[in-house]
Amino acid sequence: MFRSLMVLLFLVVLSQDVIAQYVGYGTNLSPPTFGHTASIRSSDNDLSANAAAEKYRHKNFVGQLCIQVFGEAQPHTVDPNLYDHVITAVNGCPQRIALHVCYYNSESCIELEVPGNDRKKAILGTLPAVKDFRYQFQERR
Repeated sequence: MFRSLMVLLFLVVLSQDVIAQYVGYGTNLSPPTFGHTASIRSSDNDLSANAAAEKYRHKNFVGQLCIQVFGEAQPHTVDPNLYDHVITAVNGCPQRIALHVCYYNSESCIELEVPGNDRKKAILGTLPAVKDFRYQFQERR
């Protein structure tokens, strides 16, 4: 009896952790949506994860996503072999939306707040000779 109670308690705690990862428990973050620069191909895993995350993202009155996020590498003028990894977020809704943007599966992140019906650019990082990169973002609720 005690052993089955401990197993049940363990499963409840484990399920709370899993739920917390996907709904941003305690931080109010949506599940991650994945993106990349234009020359990288999307994987099937990224596409299915993006579809699953859509239901947690901000939408306008007709059900379209409010935020579009793009990534591009911009070379420095002084050293063309050094690239800024620039994230551009376009908000098509009237409310301000905060984003948590990271390199793909990394802890290297930035916070980005996009005013309503506006766009915002930010530098995610700077690396030599790396033109292409993958990123993930989460919307703050």
